Amino acid sequence: MNSRLDREQVKKILVINLGGIGDFLLSTPALRALARGYPSAQVSVLISPGIAELAAGLPYINTVYPFAVQYGKIPLGKMFGNFMLLLRLRRQGFDMAVNMRTLVSEKSSRKIKFLLQCIHPGISVGRDTEGRGDFFGIKIPETDKGRKYEMDYDIDTVAAVGAVGHDRKIDLVVPEQCRRKLSGLLKEHGVGERDVLIGMHPGGMESRRWPINNFAQVIDALQKKIPCKIVITGAGNETVLAESLVDRTAPGAVINLCGRLTFGDLTALIERCHVFVSNDTGPMHIAAVLKTPLVAIFGPGDLVRFDPRNLSDKAVVVYTPTECAPCNRRHCDLMRCFERVTSEKVINAVEGLLKEREKQ
Repeated sequence: MNSRLDREQVKKILVINLGGIGDFLLSTPALRALARGYPSAQVSVLISPGIAELAAGLPYINTVYPFAVQYGKIPLGKMFGNFMLLLRLRRQGFDMAVNMRTLVSEKSSRKIKFLLQCIHPGISVGRDTEGRGDFFGIKIPETDKGRKYEMDYDIDTVAAVGAVGHDRKIDLVVPEQCRRKLSGLLKEHGVGERDVLIGMHPGGMESRRWPINNFAQVIDALQKKIPCKIVITGAGNETVLAESLVDRTAPGAVINLCGRLTFGDLTALIERCHVFVSNDTGPMHIAAVLKTPLVAIFGPGDLVRFDPRNLSDKAVVVYTPTECAPCNRRHCDLMRCFERVTSEKVINAVEGLLKEREKQ
């Protein structure tokens, strides 16, 4: 691929971001800078289907291309759909493709290289993580272990092609119709407007899930100490996990909305919560952006890259450094990084945030 860049000739740009909700949210300042830096170009995104609703609402994104990604093997039907999409993208004749994700392994490097070979843009841009991105036409050096906030890596990536941006605002709007829908849904479950509502998000990447028994202990303790309503959130593929948490709590102790909310509904719910407790995953970032008081539970995740306190002064991180963290494992039998992240620490953090809210 050509490594020379003529900005005036760039009319079609494809941004590849196959991460999660948090990854995409943190990339919005860079996407906005890219669109401003290339005002005559159309900016499209290749993203996971779960982010399509968010991306479609951004005024600087022209076309959204959902690309099936998931842990483990992708079903044959989805693989065929992905392949047909890549052929379609190739016919689009993109002048530039920008990969906005870290190449966490040789396997992920090969996948992105294959995507780019299929799409065949005029020039490719991306992070050269520990030398794994040598195939990019324009390379931005990066280490495995984060040295700065993830948003800054994205901003540096587009700056390498002349799209310099200083606006760090993250674009996330809670739809008014989702607020109304949520209000009705909570009312159905006996939650009034004045009730203290605490959100719990026990899902996320398997290796980043705080033990489910700990979440149950937190729920039990909070309901004994505080008059509150507790709601569980999660994706459609996390319903078994959510039901497991329900089974570990007293009958009627929680409202289980796992798998029942659209992306917009989820933002409305997190906005409504007095405190949101979450593993290191997408909803954690949503809470930070919305300035909802947040207890973020970190284990193997890279705190330097994804610390929600970069976005919100109402975020508390419960984390104990270990020699093996951060890591990018999807599964781990030892989970040493969570051993000293106790339920007591999370309970104290929730109570502290509620007290701070009462003072306001």
